[in-house]
Amino acid sequence: MRCERSLETQNIAERPVRVLDRQSERGAALITVLLMSMLLLAAGGALITATSLSASNAADSTAESQAYYAAEAGLQSVMGALRGNIAPNPLFNSTVTSDQNKITFRKAINLSTSNKSSDTSTVARLSRWLSYNSTYTDRVALTSSYASLSGMAFGVESISDPDSSDIIAFSTSGAFDNGSASKNFSGLTLTYVPRAATTVNTSTTSGASDLGSFSMSASNGSYTLDKAPFTLTVTQTAPWPVTKPIACTISGSVTKTGGNFTGSMTLTFPSLSYSLDGVVYTTSSLAVPLTLGSTTTVGVTLSTPEPQRLLVKVKGYGPRNAVKKMQMLVSRSAFDYNATGAITLRSADDNTSVINPFSVGNSAQYQYNGNDNANGPALPAISVTSDVDFTMVSNNIDPTQVFGSQSVRKVPITSLDTFLQTTGGVNGARAAVQTLMTVAKNQVWPTNCLSTGTPAQCDRYFGPGETPSELGATQPDGLITFVDGDVDLPPAGGAGLLVVTGTLTMRGSSDFKGLILVLGGGRLYRNGGGNGDSLGAVAVARFDSTGNFLAPGFDSNGSGNSSIKYDSEWVRRALKGTGPGVLGISEY
Repeated sequence: MRCERSLETQNIAERPVRVLDRQSERGAALITVLLMSMLLLAAGGALITATSLSASNAADSTAESQAYYAAEAGLQSVMGALRGNIAPNPLFNSTVTSDQNKITFRKAINLSTSNKSSDTSTVARLSRWLSYNSTYTDRVALTSSYASLSGMAFGVESISDPDSSDIIAFSTSGAFDNGSASKNFSGLTLTYVPRAATTVNTSTTSGASDLGSFSMSASNGSYTLDKAPFTLTVTQTAPWPVTKPIACTISGSVTKTGGNFTGSMTLTFPSLSYSLDGVVYTTSSLAVPLTLGSTTTVGVTLSTPEPQRLLVKVKGYGPRNAVKKMQMLVSRSAFDYNATGAITLRSADDNTSVINPFSVGNSAQYQYNGNDNANGPALPAISVTSDVDFTMVSNNIDPTQVFGSQSVRKVPITSLDTFLQTTGGVNGARAAVQTLMTVAKNQVWPTNCLSTGTPAQCDRYFGPGETPSELGATQPDGLITFVDGDVDLPPAGGAGLLVVTGTLTMRGSSDFKGLILVLGGGRLYRNGGGNGDSLGAVAVARFDSTGNFLAPGFDSNGSGNSSIKYDSEWVRRALKGTGPGVLGISEY
């Protein structure tokens, strides 16, 4: 029987051919392995690189965040200095509590007061108020043993006045009662030549300028004038636009005989100085003599105003030399108020509810004056926001007891500050009350109170049942006083910023200098005898915790003689006590 051959018994001649075929494939396999190894090596390298970059990026991100936080800390430190929480080093006055040691916006931007005398920096950076590092002299260290590769710090790059308030631009105009700058008084001619637009840089000059000039000419004869009216108007365009008319008079006697002149006329100003939104114009004299045949220039000196805003630029430093830059715009007052009258009564939103109760009292006892006691632009004596209140107030007021640009004026709601336009929102009336409450709670008076009392005992917030013992009458700029409820103005009176959420009662003998805000309860009562004269401004608005504005109350009665007169300077001083506020922050 014949069996098939096994593999082992196959033709031996065939075997070498198959072995030779496999040997020829050995090179391709090696190349394939090498290629695969290279791919694996590249992938591994990429993974290592990505991991390394990720760790590096994470470290850089952390350093950047720390630099950002350092910049924020720098802005907070500057605000602390501007709020008076840091004493200058060295002191301006050896008595720590002296007003000379208090910071102002002007001191913050002037090199000689912002920086130490040893500071060679060419920009204001508060080195007199902040502790700069002795090694890294351009920054304030936030970490101990500061080093640029591992620590945190900040540096104030500059503090500047974005409004350039030391540069004052103005012009003048003038007119006699004939509406012209020249008038003939039956042979005597007076001519006024206005001051053309001019710019005065009070940081580099004495601020001396003029309000124009007068000349007189006459035919032979004698001439006498008795308080001939002349209105000189100052129009300021920078740093802030303001127009101020000044009611002057001209009096005197002159005689001309041929080429000889005798006597003189006198231009009389109602006041020596005038404040135009913080810029003070001071005339050379209350009475300026005018001489026939010559020209008389009316001299004036302009004072540098306190800046209304500051631009603060800070650089934050983090580890690994990370840097972040931030800038902050700061307002001089954390709270602002633009008066629309000596007394502003915010009417009810329904435009039908009238002020209740309402009485301005007997004209022999009570007066209301919108003419600025600080010689700024005049305002109405009383302003309201609804037609029904305008009619009611106009019909119930004696024209002999109100003074100002108008006796009563209905003002558009949109012309009011935001907190008097609406009760809700972040800038509404209720939010304003909370802001003012916080400001009062952050105030400490007397300054050494915390050494003997608690913060609640030393602040300027007075809750229900608490009666303030001092409303600022003894202080040069007054005090902030927040009364959460009703309060009677004491006989000693008060000064500064007074906020009352209930009913404020002013006795006839009590006076207040500054800004009074009766917000919430919205009722102001004046009664009793005495002769208290209040200067500043008053605003009354009634609202509850959820709704819109309701009808306020204003009632005056009693004997004595008292007045409320608008004074822009006292309003400014009252708002100054709220401290600076931040208008905006950004990176740059």
